[in-house]
Formats: sequence, structure tokens, C-alpha cells
Amino acid sequence: MMTRCLVVGAGGYVGTALVERLAGDGHEVRAMARGARPSFRPPAGVETVVGDATDEGDVRRALRGVEVVYYLVHSLSRQDFASIDREAAEILVRECASAGVRQIVYLGGARPHDGRDVSEHLGSRAEVGDILTGGGTPALVLQASMIIGAGSASFELLRTFTRLSPLVPRPGWMSRRSRPIAVDDVLHYLVTAAGMPAPVNGVFDLNGPESLSYLELVQRCARTLGLPWRLPVPVPVWSHELSAVLAGLVTSVPGVVARPLFRSLEHDLDTAEHGIARHIADPPGGLSSVDRAIARCAEPRPVPVRAGTAAPYVDARSVDSAAAPASLWRVIAGVGGDNGWYTLPLVWTLRGALDHALGGIGLYRGRPAEVSPGDAVDFWTVRECDPVARRLVLRADMRMPGVTTLTMRAVPSGDGGSRYEQTVRFRPRGVAGRLYWLLQKPAHDLVFSVMARNLVREAERPAPVG
Repeated sequence: MMTRCLVVGAGGYVGTALVERLAGDGHEVRAMARGARPSFRPPAGVETVVGDATDEGDVRRALRGVEVVYYLVHSLSRQDFASIDREAAEILVRECASAGVRQIVYLGGARPHDGRDVSEHLGSRAEVGDILTGGGTPALVLQASMIIGAGSASFELLRTFTRLSPLVPRPGWMSRRSRPIAVDDVLHYLVTAAGMPAPVNGVFDLNGPESLSYLELVQRCARTLGLPWRLPVPVPVWSHELSAVLAGLVTSVPGVVARPLFRSLEHDLDTAEHGIARHIADPPGGLSSVDRAIARCAEPRPVPVRAGTAAPYVDARSVDSAAAPASLWRVIAGVGGDNGWYTLPLVWTLRGALDHALGGIGLYRGRPAEVSPGDAVDFWTVRECDPVARRLVLRADMRMPGVTTLTMRAVPSGDGGSRYEQTVRFRPRGVAGRLYWLLQKPAHDLVFSVMARNLVREAERPAPVG
């Protein structure tokens, strides 16, 4: 049965995968996200809308003609996330009632049952669930502790800390238990909810089949990844602040996001409640084991599960230009080779010489007159060249402890001019990659800011006469 669905928060980790699954199952999908992210490219046929969940007008427009709303908004990257999420949930409840939405589906966090003071993160998730179920539209609130999947913030913290060292600090919260669930199983429940025969209003836990402490999770993760057993080291003092700072340095999860997640680990989140089975059957073949879920993170996937951000480290900048979009695109599409890179003199030459000395390809590969995906442009390879969208994406081939991409785009502006958008993304490999980014960042900030300004000046230069 085809259902008209709206996914609010579609640019995030679960949202991106959910949009693809819903569209693949034949549903009519509208995807709402706060901004156009390069990593968010929904399948053909999916309607995309840019909007803010705290803007009543944006929400009202996105809800037109919708039967089922998936609500995946969590503002952990903001210090005041609890108040923002509260406001957004209240707006959604009001607008869904006015629009005649049949069903809300919300993916939240597990509620502790250990009698301890609830962390702000889990308390906020529970509050949003209560707001939704207390409104006039039936709300299916699904609560998960840790979602195991490549891109899940909680799982990326687990995986990175497991790989980081054979010694694992063991504060008291390492003994807290939960029931992690595979992202594929979470997506099964979410997608199936679109076809429920009748609306459901209630709160249900999404539990994996195994109850494990965090330390047991570390050991299972190490075993599945082929790493030696990790030696736990008891520590008398290990604050969540310290964990968050360390996470910001050595993982793809920003410290501001990691902090509330670590605080939530103070709770036991182990419950055998499985009331969701009354409304949605388990996945065919049953729920995935923890080992299988971890192993799948390293497998090639026909439908990628992506994080809301494509890379841990991003340098994004834009410059307004009086040049027409076509003129700006002509300069973008012609970078490299004899045209150069519009940055400080000799910078790329020296970087190419260093790369060649380290056994790399060096700079001087030149470029074809017209570039296509797979072509070499000096020490970059073209990943995407889209004249219609006026977007060029390059992947660096130079030797470095990570993967770098450079995206350049010409965006039309309302006055006949354009805006040059330039984004560098770096995905580090291990601690060496993170140190590389931190050490080279001041120089790269200068190089890429000069490049952006000079490229725009070149586009604005009058064409030669005659």
C-alpha cells in the first residue's frame, strides 16, 4: 500500500537511509531537512523541501497532503538542545492536527528504569515522546538505546575507542547494560509503520536480542573487528567532559554531541519489553545479533547508510560574485593544469614536490581540456562534474593519512550574479590523520581562502576583446 510520507530530519543518519528505504518500497516520500547537504542526495522521485522544524510556516507547508510523518529531529549539536526539541515537538503536534495527519512515527532514546536522575539527553527524548503522544494525532514512539550502524554517533564512539588502544579505561558506567539494535532492524520497524492498518498511539522499546554491558560491547566489537582482547584499566576519576574532549580529537563525533551521549551511559537501559510486536512483526529471520550488526558495518551495502555529515572535518566557505553563474562555472571547470589553482604562488608546486618525494604521484599530471569523472587534474581525480548543477567534486590523490575531497560550485543569486561555494572535507585515518588536520589547518585556511577570492576575481574579469 502506497503511503504519502514526510521525513522530518531527512538529512541525518537514520533519515537518509529511511528516505531511501521508503522510496524503494514504493511510498510517496517528501524529505525535509534544514539545508542542502552534499551528503544528502535522495533517490529520484523524492520531493525535497528545505525547512526548520521550529518554523511553523515551514512545517505547515511540508505537511500538506501527508498521511504519515516520521519525526527524526534531535538537536544534540546545540547546547540548548532540550528547549529547541521541545519547541519543535509542540509545533509538530499543532500542525499535524491542523493538517489531518494520520500517524506520527518518532524515533527516540530508551528510557532508564534504574531510578537514577535522568540525563538531559534521555530526558529530552522522553519529553518529546510525551508531547507527541499527548497531542491530537496518534504517535508511535519507538525508543532505542544504541543503534549499531556505520554513522550512528553512539556506535562510532564505541568503534573508535575500541580501535584506539588495547587498554580501555573502565569507569563505573562501563558496567551499565543496554540492548543495542542493528540499524537495519530499526529501519524495518520504521518502514513497516507506514503500512499499519490502523493508527497507534503509544511508547514502545526497540531492543536488540542481547543484554550487554558497555565493556562487553567493547570486547565484542574488538573480536568482530579482528582486534585482540582489550585490557580494562580501572580508573578512579573519568569525567564525561574528558570523554567528550577525547571524542572530539579522535572520533568523527563532535564533542558537543558526544557529551550528552556519554552522560546517558550512566543509566541501565536494559529492558525486555517488546510490545511493538503487537503492531509490527520482527524482521524476517529475526533480529540481528550484535556480532552480525557490527560485521555489517564493514560490508559493501547496496543502499548506503550515511551520516548527516559526510566527513568528520569540514572547511566550508563562500564568496558572492558579480559574475554570471556560467562565467563562474567556466573558471571552476577549468582549474588545474596550465590554469593553476588561483592560490598563493608555488603552494601547490611545493605540495606536489613533497608528495613526489614521499613516493606519491606529485603535481604534474595536467588535465584534459574537458574533464569527466575519473579524469586526473594534477594530484586530484574528478569524482563528479555536473555542468547543470555547476558542481565539480575532486578527490585528492596525494599521500596523507586520510581522504580529502574538494567541492566547488557556482550558485545563481537573485541579482544575476552568483555565489561561489567551496567545501573541503577530510576523513582522517586514525590519530595520525586527526593530528595532520590540526597541524595543517592554519596553512590550509590561508590557502583555500585565497583560492576562493582569486577564483571569483578571475570569473569577474572582463573577457578579452578581439
